[in-house]
Amino acid sequence: MKRSNPGQGDLHTLSNHDYFIARRGFFFDLAVWGDETPVDDPRQTLGLDRQTLLQVMAALHRKAPNSTIKVGGFVPWAFKYTDHPGAGGKHEGVATEWEYGRLISQYNGYMEADAIGLSSIANASFCAHYPLKERYQQPNPKPVRADWQKAGYLTAAGKVAPKLYVGYYVGDYDSPSWLYKAVAGFFTDPQRGRVPLGWAFDPNLADRAPEALVYAYRHATTNDFFIAGDSGAGYLNPRGLTARPDSKLPPALKVWTDHCARYYKRWDMSITGFMLDGSAGASTPEEFAEYRRFSPDGCGNHFDLAPQVISGVPTIREWDMPDSAERTAVFMAQQAAATAKGPCFLWARTILKPPAWHVEVSRLLREKHPNARVAVVDPYTFFGLINEHVMAAQK
Repeated sequence: MKRSNPGQGDLHTLSNHDYFIARRGFFFDLAVWGDETPVDDPRQTLGLDRQTLLQVMAALHRKAPNSTIKVGGFVPWAFKYTDHPGAGGKHEGVATEWEYGRLISQYNGYMEADAIGLSSIANASFCAHYPLKERYQQPNPKPVRADWQKAGYLTAAGKVAPKLYVGYYVGDYDSPSWLYKAVAGFFTDPQRGRVPLGWAFDPNLADRAPEALVYAYRHATTNDFFIAGDSGAGYLNPRGLTARPDSKLPPALKVWTDHCARYYKRWDMSITGFMLDGSAGASTPEEFAEYRRFSPDGCGNHFDLAPQVISGVPTIREWDMPDSAERTAVFMAQQAAATAKGPCFLWARTILKPPAWHVEVSRLLREKHPNARVAVVDPYTFFGLINEHVMAAQK
């Protein structure tokens, strides 16, 4: 406790442990970098924490080589292992997160990233017994080509009309702690339902917060759509399932596909909002071909700015929106200027933004940028129009 840092009372996340204790989980707190000693053990042999982490993950993999490994928690970036003021490290916070994700992905590990901010969740060992149905349908029917034609998104000739199509990736809900607090807060927002939103709820979060996911489905409006967040039924690097320089293990894409397919089927999901490859390298057609098996209607990605169809999956890079609604509206209006040459697409990622924020962006676009040709659409329409546009260009 000599280096205990001040912070809000629940950042210790001790209340999160009950679920993992109930399932005989193994607890660890290890740095991921091999070129510095961690601030909580400065006299250790250089790189020992990292070596220990790899040994732990290797031992878990040996116990269940054909399964995924749920890894709870997150890098404590505000307190140690990073260059955050007072944390004592030299590596930037996101880079540290990405290195952690890159390493555990090579052992079939995925994060349930209870990250600082909304990091605490209580009574998950109790809530995990919530009686779930075998299947939960999307509250709204998935739009199809006839709907897009009726809305004017497709011309009489069948081409995508020249507008900026904005799809909202409303995230980042790769953590049960974030999910159950955000649903409680944002699903009471009176502005919800006025703008199409793609709620990026990783379906595996139902393991620890099933009541939150059920509540969201039950109380959805006609403009609430549910997609997976990063990177499906858990946060890992898809490329880390095939490129494995540290673990030296064989590829495990099939293991991940089977894992995700079960969750996607139960929650009627077919879009992955963000294939978060981090520092593992960009996903290739090999990874996209597997994602097509459980996420055929679209995938956001980490690297490709242009809309594409890879291995049959429509995809485009997510783009982080500014915190300010006004700056976001300006950014969208600027992007819409390019529609003079044809349709454009923006997969707009927002983080912990309420429905009212998204409604405000639309108001600002109408009032301050009336000439900007912007259409905010649901995720299925967004990726469906990308598919229409790319396929038409290839004919």
